[in-house]
Amino acid sequence: MIDNIASRRRFLVAAISCSGFLLTGIGAALFRAGSAWARSSDGNADELVRMARLLFPHDAITDEVYAEVIDSIFTSAANDPAMTGMLDEAVTALDRTQGGDWFEAGEDEQLAAMKAVENAAFFAAIHGNVQARFYNHPKVWELMKYPGSSAEFGGYIDRGFDDIDWLPEDA
Repeated sequence: MIDNIASRRRFLVAAISCSGFLLTGIGAALFRAGSAWARSSDGNADELVRMARLLFPHDAITDEVYAEVIDSIFTSAANDPAMTGMLDEAVTALDRTQGGDWFEAGEDEQLAAMKAVENAAFFAAIHGNVQARFYNHPKVWELMKYPGSSAEFGGYIDRGFDDIDWLPEDA
């Protein structure tokens, strides 16, 4: 009887471990598939990375971080035809406004083209998506010296609320 219980336990542990492994592998494969789609989406990624950098310029942050942000937007857009259309529309509109290849233009011309389309629906959607993902990126937090969320540590009352050391004592 004891051998029977032990073998059932081993079977259950093996089954649970294996299912977790399989689910992790499937999730990773789906993520890689979404990323592959993102990088091959008509070459729009470079233009949108440049747009993201112009929207939220930080010299200390590498293009790699901006690319990760755009890649995550492409990945989520893989299941949203409306967002995919907006991403394509953005590049087309910027090229049209520029009168040629927006990506090859100088920074002043790129900014002028973005200013010309800033009231379009696609611009607001891209701006919001980039802003949310960019300022929630751990590398951006690190470079801006933001310690991250304090909710899991009891909130800012217990962590960081009274850490100001640059104010005079009588203030």
